[in-house]
Amino acid sequence: MNCLDFHRLLLADPFCKDEAALAHEAECEACAGFARELRAQEVQLRTLLQSPKAPEGLADRVRLAAGFQQRAANRRRWWYAAAAGVLLSIGVSMVSVVTTSLERSHLVLAQSVLDHIDDESHHLREVGPVSGGRLKYVFKRFGADLVADIGQVNFAAECLMRTRNGVHLVMPGQRGPVTVFFMPDEHLDAPVAVDSKRFDGTILPTPWGSLALVGENGEQLDGLGDRLLAAVAWPAPAPRLSGIVDRGHRLVALTRQQQDG
Repeated sequence: MNCLDFHRLLLADPFCKDEAALAHEAECEACAGFARELRAQEVQLRTLLQSPKAPEGLADRVRLAAGFQQRAANRRRWWYAAAAGVLLSIGVSMVSVVTTSLERSHLVLAQSVLDHIDDESHHLREVGPVSGGRLKYVFKRFGADLVADIGQVNFAAECLMRTRNGVHLVMPGQRGPVTVFFMPDEHLDAPVAVDSKRFDGTILPTPWGSLALVGENGEQLDGLGDRLLAAVAWPAPAPRLSGIVDRGHRLVALTRQQQDG
């Protein structure tokens, strides 16, 4: 066996018991030194593998890294909580703004009804009665039909409400005249009270808008709204298009939309 073959054999197995290798090692001083050094390294390696020892300061580094991760997790939780708090605050604020806006809108509508009555208070002195033909004509201008008798009406006309025209009626009541406004496109989610030093009433939501009933303080208006809504067949509400408040503009916008489609 030559030196090259001996080196190859020992690199594969430092503790090889091959007779030819042992004989060569005994005869060759250089290969014998190579064998001793290689076997010493093999022993150290096996010892290290059998009883591994952690590097100096490893435990401290692990604890430090764990502390960093914990603080990072705490910061993330804090930011999440802060973000959730901000979103909740924004949500509550938006609900408050919307609610306040609706409440103000309802108050404005109720006040506009009272202002309209005051501005046209001379109609409260009308003695009528309005003819059936005149009454039908007023409602017909809005595409509405009288399908039942609504009782005596002392005044009937088309009047400008807040954003568009509606029907203004004055009917006799127990304590004095009762004012009735059919107000298209004045949409409400719930009835709105109308009250002042002189008048009491309510504004009722309808599919096409709202109906205002206002009488002198103490006037019994129960049932009048249901009777009027049942007696007047109001047309189905037109598509509600943003920024359009009158029928003429709505018709133009709808025609353009159909042409674009």
